Amino acid sequence: MSDSKIRELISSGVLTETRSENLGPVSYDLTTRAFHTRERQSLEKVTLSPGDSTYVSTVEVIKLPENIAARVLLRNSRIRQGLSLDAPLYFPGHHTRVFFRVTNMSSDQITLSTSDGIAQLVFETVEGNVEHPYKGIFSDELDYRGLGGYKDIYANEIEMIDKKTDEVRDIEKHMYANVLALMAIFAAIFTLVNVNVVAAGKCLSQVLVLNLTTVGSFGALVALITAVVKPKERWARITPWIVAVAAFAVAILVAIFL
Repeated sequence: MSDSKIRELISSGVLTETRSENLGPVSYDLTTRAFHTRERQSLEKVTLSPGDSTYVSTVEVIKLPENIAARVLLRNSRIRQGLSLDAPLYFPGHHTRVFFRVTNMSSDQITLSTSDGIAQLVFETVEGNVEHPYKGIFSDELDYRGLGGYKDIYANEIEMIDKKTDEVRDIEKHMYANVLALMAIFAAIFTLVNVNVVAAGKCLSQVLVLNLTTVGSFGALVALITAVVKPKERWARITPWIVAVAAFAVAILVAIFL
C-alpha cells in the first residue's frame, strides 16, 4: 500500500500509537518499545554477540480488517549492519502489538536501544474478505507472552534438544575421565618401574610394600578423578576406591607379618 493508503489505515484505527514522521512511501517505520529475554525481562538496551537473538516489541499496535494483511521487514541499514529478522505474516483479523525477532549474523557485537529504528511495516491488500479471520493464541497480545500456548505443543521438541545437550555433556565428561585415567595409568606404570629399579636388592617384603603403596596411591588418585568427573556408572566410581583400600590393606599386612 502507498503512504496515502497507510495514512487512511492510521486514521481508521488499523494502526495505532503512530508517529507522522515514521511514514514512508510504501511502509511505516516501527518504533521500538522494548527488547525481551527468554526470562521475559523487558530491556531498553541489549547487546547481541554473534549468533545471539532477541525479541522486539514495538510501540505500534495493529488491528487488521478482514481484507488486509501486514508484513514486518528489516530496514536496509540494519541488513547492512549484519542483522536478520524473523516475523510472522500478520493475518487479516489479527489484533496485536507488533513483535519480531532479530539475530546478529555478523562477527561483531551489536548494541540496540529503544531509540533505534529496526524494522518497518508494510500492508498488503487481500482480494476478497477471508472466511476465517485470525483468532489464534497470540490474538490481542499487547504484552510479550513468550512462547505462549504453543509451549505444550513444542514440549517434546524442547525435551529432545535438552536430551541432546545432556548427551554432549556426558561425552565431554567421558573424554576428560578417559584422558585423566590414562594419564594416571601411565604415571603408575612409570612409577612402579622406578620403584622396582630403586628397590632392586632389597628384601621381598619391602618391594611388595613399595609396589602396593604405589598402586594404592594411584588408585586413590583415580578415585579422586572420578569424584570430579562424576561418571554415571557406579562401578567406575567404586572400583578405584576398592583397589586403593585393598592395596593399602595388603601393604600393611605384608609390612607387619613378613
